[in-house]
Amino acid sequence: MNYRLFFQRKLNFGKRLIRLHHSNALLFLVLSVTGFILFSSTFRSIFPSVRVWIRDFHIWVGVFLCLPLLLYLPKMKQHIKTLQKKKNNRINLYFFLVILILLIVSGFLLTYHRLFPPIVSSWSLFIHDLSTWFGVPYAIYHSITRSQWFKQIVKTKPEKRVQEPFIIDDQNPIYKRRTFLKVLSGSIIALAFLPSMTKWLRAYLPAGGPTETLTDGNQLTPLPLPSANSSPPIGGGKKGEFRYYTVTEIPKLTNENWSFTLDGLVEQPKHYNWSEFVKLQRNVQVSDFHCVTGWSVYDITWEGIPLKKLLQDAGIKKETKYVKFYSADGVYTDTLTIKQALQDDIMVAVLLDGKLINQKNGGPVRLIVPKMYAYKSVKWLNRIQLIKEDHIGYWEERGYSTDAWVNT
Repeated sequence: MNYRLFFQRKLNFGKRLIRLHHSNALLFLVLSVTGFILFSSTFRSIFPSVRVWIRDFHIWVGVFLCLPLLLYLPKMKQHIKTLQKKKNNRINLYFFLVILILLIVSGFLLTYHRLFPPIVSSWSLFIHDLSTWFGVPYAIYHSITRSQWFKQIVKTKPEKRVQEPFIIDDQNPIYKRRTFLKVLSGSIIALAFLPSMTKWLRAYLPAGGPTETLTDGNQLTPLPLPSANSSPPIGGGKKGEFRYYTVTEIPKLTNENWSFTLDGLVEQPKHYNWSEFVKLQRNVQVSDFHCVTGWSVYDITWEGIPLKKLLQDAGIKKETKYVKFYSADGVYTDTLTIKQALQDDIMVAVLLDGKLINQKNGGPVRLIVPKMYAYKSVKWLNRIQLIKEDHIGYWEERGYSTDAWVNT
């Protein structure tokens, strides 16, 4: 046997694995950073335009992450052989492979969410988030405990090694410096991620605590009384939790600064103050709410005024082609065609499951377009304008698709 050739091949194999490992680690780092930026509601509010670019960049990094994995798969069997006597290394390898595969598959489903029903996107988002919350902290822990810096710290100098034998038992335990620092590192990383992970997990836990009310910033009186179909909700209560995104500071609305206007190409323009608006006849419907980022809330009982009725009562002029919606934040707008706006299930909603829509969720009044993604359901709705020329909505102007239909 040519031992020199054997060891040379083994050395080359090790070098190739190291290069793949470093490439994978770098891509995983970039993927993690961009992922947390996309998760941040603060970043979404401050840099809404940049968010779309980061989303696309995040997707492409995920695509490139497949390359090191594909290059590794032919070498996987040989690599596992070298780890036969290293149980911890094998566990670490299997863990990372599972995390990467889950991230790639769920990321693919989220990227092409329009091809699948919302339930697929909801589960994909959950798996993607779960893989992130476990994978990223472990990757940081793995990087720290395998670094040369860490190895230098835990390395015991020869003159400090214990020379005399001693007994280790329950009364006289001993922990190596390496073990202590690993536990310390893991604890610090876990504590650092715990607040954000708890915030994420709360969306999947049963709702508890006090009922949402309008007293979270908005101050309006009188409060609308829910109909018999809203309380208790005929939908049985919403299933799932909303994630609150804003692109501006949340407006604080009172009787003095709140109004609702319906104008533009109508026969009879309308203008309501809060007291007048809550006297309008409302309907109740049960529908789902889907966000383009993947999450959904099901079986929501909404109570409000059908948009179709509002428009028809005002009188739609023949030249009308679009309906433009304004938010009280003074920034957000969006548009539907007149044909879309006249669908029966589009609602100017006031109540959610018999309770007032809270301030974070776009209350006191928001648009609900159940068959489209939520960026069409304008929050803090205070004006509807019928127009002839098309208007590009806030998120569409920043890269979102004008085709907002949900594949059901």
